[in-house]
Amino acid sequence: MIDLIQSYLPEGTSSNSKSRGFIRVSGTPVEMPFTFIQGANPGKAILLTAGVHGGEYPCIETAIQLANELDPTEVSGTILIIHPVNPAAFLARMQYYGPYDGKNLNRVFPGKALGSVSERIAYQIHQFQQAADFFLDLHGGDIHEGLVPFVIYSELGGSEVAEQSKQASALLGFPYVVGSVSDNGSIGAAAKVGTPGFLAELGQCGRWNQAEVAQYKTAVINVLRSFAVLPGTVVRHEVAFLEKMLVTTATLDGCWYPAVALEDKVGKGQKLGEIRDYFGVMQAEYFSDSDGIVLYLVTSLAIMTNDPLCAVGVTK
Repeated sequence: MIDLIQSYLPEGTSSNSKSRGFIRVSGTPVEMPFTFIQGANPGKAILLTAGVHGGEYPCIETAIQLANELDPTEVSGTILIIHPVNPAAFLARMQYYGPYDGKNLNRVFPGKALGSVSERIAYQIHQFQQAADFFLDLHGGDIHEGLVPFVIYSELGGSEVAEQSKQASALLGFPYVVGSVSDNGSIGAAAKVGTPGFLAELGQCGRWNQAEVAQYKTAVINVLRSFAVLPGTVVRHEVAFLEKMLVTTATLDGCWYPAVALEDKVGKGQKLGEIRDYFGVMQAEYFSDSDGIVLYLVTSLAIMTNDPLCAVGVTK
């Protein structure tokens, strides 16, 4: 990790130090703000990212506060915090997509060195993923999205990587932990090169408050303690492990009317909602493909073709 970040650090930086700066993404105007903490003692290399999606605010503020509050004298190993990953999307208050190429950054991993702006950002993050011992990608309810706190871990990369990711996910203390086989998102790309990690979700509808940030910080610190990166007792939590998450997407543009609420238990074939046209006439209905629990739900009236509508976590 330190070899990759070295060129961005002040000359002579050594252990027991904290450095701040900007990581320039080659061939783009993007500069990602970072904090790099070199602990007083040797240990694991941790990568923590927040703000892959610009409208997810609790995670970004959590990363900023952790970057300021973590004390290098208490750290064993190194922690690279990037806050936010997607600053242009953050400033533009954009949901999902980036302003330069209109792409969803978390759908283009592992990225391309000579690709579009989003692909180049993903490529840069992927270099750090490969150098890390563990990867924490913090997310939350986007501007148009309500959710119950949950964690996704990748089942790619082999059973050992998946199991480490799964167990660390549970240490956040969020109610639900779900496996994923997606290979174009941040955690899938990390897992495929052997780096365990998770994608955490906490927050609602493009808002943030200090209580959520405090919860997020406590959760992250608990995970870091489990790797002996920070001192302290690790708290074990009872969580529900889900087999997978089924996302229902829109098949046309229009107005979205959900028929379920967050954490509703739904049955296979149960109506999730409908899309109506601008005259209030129903154009399409959507039904659950499985029994499960509603983990997130789009809250905006406006909906576009291929937008997610609802996600159901399937119980084992």
